[in-house]
Amino acid sequence: MASALAPGQRSWSGFLLWLLLAAAAAALAVDGVSLRDRGVALLERADLASAPGVLETALVMPAPGDAAAYAAESVLARVGPDAPAFTPSAGTDRASLLAGTRSLALEALADSPGGPQQRVLVGRAAYAVWDAQLDARPDGARRWERALALAASGAPGFEAASFALGDAYLRAWPRLSEAERQRALPAISAAFRSPSFVRRELPAALTLLGPEPAVRLIPRERPSLEAAAAILTALGQPALADQASRAAAAAPVSGPSAP
Repeated sequence: MASALAPGQRSWSGFLLWLLLAAAAAALAVDGVSLRDRGVALLERADLASAPGVLETALVMPAPGDAAAYAAESVLARVGPDAPAFTPSAGTDRASLLAGTRSLALEALADSPGGPQQRVLVGRAAYAVWDAQLDARPDGARRWERALALAASGAPGFEAASFALGDAYLRAWPRLSEAERQRALPAISAAFRSPSFVRRELPAALTLLGPEPAVRLIPRERPSLEAAAAILTALGQPALADQASRAAAAAPVSGPSAP
């Protein structure tokens, strides 16, 4: 057993321990500040820093990781697949902004490991990068596919995750391999448990998958089937609309209710 430290040795040991702790705290603070700063820099590159309330929101968020995630979400809305025509300023382009968004999303996830919203953001950013690369490798879908599948399986009931995965699969459908399409079907069906997803995405699914295969993916739950029947009627599919209505009448009242 080692002898007790002399008073002088104890004071030096205490000082060294305090110094190490202070250095670790400073490193964490610097990392947090730099994470927030990187979010602000990305907003500036995307010409969003002057948009009303955007920069202020990123600056006042208490957690640097949340500020980074907010910045990444904002830029993704500006240059992602749903964005209107984007006119980049001098010295930047859509591809570099998407790459920056994905990198910042990954940093936000590292700051909040396991956060379901951050996982979804990483997957959506990866999808946006893949979607912009028309010459992407055949296996290029797997990065966003893995990220969104993990987000959905890791947070059962978190609609944003199942929505994001189902939406990405539908958008990517023309470019997916047969194996990827088979993996996509259960995910699309899971997203269809929500009537709002049915109303938003069933028209695209009818075109991409075919009317009958798309309708077969709708779970036998009354709210989703009723939403499908309304959409099918509006789209001039009376036979399928009647089929969905009859299935809705026979189905138990379960699953997400209509908003």
